[in-house]
Amino acid sequence: MKKLSRRNVLKLAAASSVLMGAGKAMTGNALAGSIKLANGGRDFNPETGKERKAVPTICYNCVTRDPKIAFVEDGRVVKIEGQPNSIRSMGKICSKGQAGINQVYFPDRILYPLKRAGKRGDGKYKRISWDEALTDLAARMKKLRDEGHPEKFMYHYGRAKGSSSKLPKTVFMGTYGSKTISGHTSICEGGKWTAQELTWGKHYDNWDFDNTDYVLNFGSSVLEAHTNHIPTAQRLIKAKVERNVPVITFDVRLSYTASKSTKWEPVRPGTDLAVLLAMNNVIMQENLYDRDAFTFIRATEDVNASTDEKIAALKQHLQQYTPEWAEKISGVPAANIKKYAREFARAKAAVVISYRGLVAHYNGTDGERAAQMLGMITGNINNRGGRCKAVAPHWKYPKGPKVKPKAKKLKITSGSKSALPTHGECQSVLKMIKDGSHGRPEIYFWYCYNPVYVNGECQENIDILSDEKLMPFTVTSNIVYDESSRLADLILPDTSYLERWDWDGNASPTQVAEYELRQPVVEPLGESRNFSDVLCDLANRMGMPLGFNSMEEFVRLSCEMTPALKGLPGGAFEYMKKHGVYHNPDEKPAFDTHKKIVKDADLQKDGIIFDEATGVYWNWKKSKAKNEAEAKSKGYSGTHYAYKGYVGQKIGNKVYKGFKPDKINKTGYFELYSAILKDKGFDPLPAWKGIPEHKEMASNQLVLTTYKVPVQIHSRSTHCKWLTEMFHDNPAWINSKTAASLGIKNGDKIKLSSPIGEISIKAYVNEMIVPGAIAISYHLGRMESGRYASGRKSPFGTDNDPDLKLKWWNTYGVHPNWAIANEPDPISGQMRWMDTVVTVSKA
Repeated sequence: MKKLSRRNVLKLAAASSVLMGAGKAMTGNALAGSIKLANGGRDFNPETGKERKAVPTICYNCVTRDPKIAFVEDGRVVKIEGQPNSIRSMGKICSKGQAGINQVYFPDRILYPLKRAGKRGDGKYKRISWDEALTDLAARMKKLRDEGHPEKFMYHYGRAKGSSSKLPKTVFMGTYGSKTISGHTSICEGGKWTAQELTWGKHYDNWDFDNTDYVLNFGSSVLEAHTNHIPTAQRLIKAKVERNVPVITFDVRLSYTASKSTKWEPVRPGTDLAVLLAMNNVIMQENLYDRDAFTFIRATEDVNASTDEKIAALKQHLQQYTPEWAEKISGVPAANIKKYAREFARAKAAVVISYRGLVAHYNGTDGERAAQMLGMITGNINNRGGRCKAVAPHWKYPKGPKVKPKAKKLKITSGSKSALPTHGECQSVLKMIKDGSHGRPEIYFWYCYNPVYVNGECQENIDILSDEKLMPFTVTSNIVYDESSRLADLILPDTSYLERWDWDGNASPTQVAEYELRQPVVEPLGESRNFSDVLCDLANRMGMPLGFNSMEEFVRLSCEMTPALKGLPGGAFEYMKKHGVYHNPDEKPAFDTHKKIVKDADLQKDGIIFDEATGVYWNWKKSKAKNEAEAKSKGYSGTHYAYKGYVGQKIGNKVYKGFKPDKINKTGYFELYSAILKDKGFDPLPAWKGIPEHKEMASNQLVLTTYKVPVQIHSRSTHCKWLTEMFHDNPAWINSKTAASLGIKNGDKIKLSSPIGEISIKAYVNEMIVPGAIAISYHLGRMESGRYASGRKSPFGTDNDPDLKLKWWNTYGVHPNWAIANEPDPISGQMRWMDTVVTVSKA
């Protein structure tokens, strides 16, 4: 917000010219004309020309976690830019990454341990010392452990990746003895992950835009808010601009991604599955499939079915799903469905991408399975230019004491409504605690998570967290006083990601792993402490040392233990501190890994047995089987954790690596037919399921959908002034025809009511959303999170930010979750964000 004069601009330009000459030039045509840019990695004060200290680190604002360079001047972070040596991000970051500075410096930041000093939720706290805070917490935790009930300590996390996942979840909680752990996956992408585990085994995927010739996009905001945004977005832009790759986006509204696509296909909420089934049908009936791909496909109960039998089974199953049928359900013209299916199948390489818009529905798991089917029957799975199983770094790390207690668990993390919640049902945790039939935690500790705000049914979340009979002691570690922090009995001040250590690395768009290091750029402000350092301290206080005393030590040991980093100049840890990223330049991209033959010697190793029913070779010793006889008796499918011993899939006279399972005992085939789902009472092949609530709707009822914007981060960014200045209001999108039928004009205040709650919001009437739907963005409508986010000063907030005087906005948006139920997809437990029916009227 600093005022710029002509003189300052000229100085800045002069400094920039130095940067332009600082490295090897890069060229590209994704901008208008051809432009040469120099690699970054250096920066200068525009006033004095003095070079600033450059520190390589990794972003942690969103799940993408781009490598970056932070520039420090006089002990303060002043600028952030992309890491030019990263093969993932190629030196780019987004506005959220640049605004990471705001995560360190904002006037409402929590800088000292706080203890509740009044009724829970009234916002009264007193400042205490770290020793007082941890002495109290350690005593409570030790008491539970000594009494034989470590499971009554619950850890609930949101964003936890890399070492910030392994140290708390695996090492600390494993040593303590509690498996009462929940994440946030089911409110994000759980349906996608479960569906991928049911088909090809692993949940993370990569879309090879560098080599693709055709893209179909179902419900992914790949150009604005995808889980691997910057690495994938710039590659898709380059493919479209430089190679004219067609991009067809199916979405309820004209998102930024849809607007930059070759074609936007408006689709009614919850009907993407119908379109995908019809496309699969066209490809099968017109014999456009890749026959060779069927070698690795399971399409029937019989794993030994011939290719002809598999093809016949799919044709028979899909024939009911005609493009004309799909048009009536989805609104997408049958002619277009046929056109896209044929183009996709005939492309040299094609990729179908999908995300929350497809999976966050009642039928979302089958939607993702149908997308996987489209890729596999055309030979566009695990191939160059298609959808690939993700490649990420394999870090080794200290596991803590060799002897650990047998962990106990409260059965409250998987809900009670979903059949196969492989990543939990986190939105139901508070409901399960309220129910009490599976026990309740006595200490509920959440981290990098805001259960009041990010889940649906906000009022119920508040009521449960406020009830000391249901929740005896609540603790959080945070940098910001948010909606859930105000219901904590103890608040521990966390470091921002620019003040901490971590090892990390996300899915690589090049199919070559990149190792990445996060390190402190500046000293922690106030008395803030890295959450993982706090856990090391707690472990020592409870007499259960972890074998290291800080996250820095954990990261150093991990670097030294990881095979890929051994032999780096100056030592692995020092190399990573200096360079920030590393990849093996000789490593080949991982394509077609399922086609590799398993060596005979690997099939003769101790513990390896063959399962006739599935054709799977597996090591029974890596499962929960007591002995070989029990393993053979129960078989691969019937032995808990048998997937951990998977070796290979027999197909004909050969044994292939196949599609290795994870989480569930699927075979090594790409399972379009799922015996696991059949056993649980679901269709074994992807099949149409309409949204129950959408079958009968009144004329004044609409389907509420939500979306994310490029300049905010889930629930963790509205305290950042640069981002909230750009986006601080979120009117509800409504189609002009729908609005006219309800007597609503642009700018009118409208009321949305559901069985869960009611919100009032301004209407944005336009042609960029399908009739019958209403869309409200996420992120806003904050009750807390500081003055930039909500207009409310946080406890112990300061007035030391001069930009507070320049803050010009006084609107903070509306949060849609007050009206959305915490309902799961019946298969995976995925939160059904996009199915809510609301009654709409003028306020």
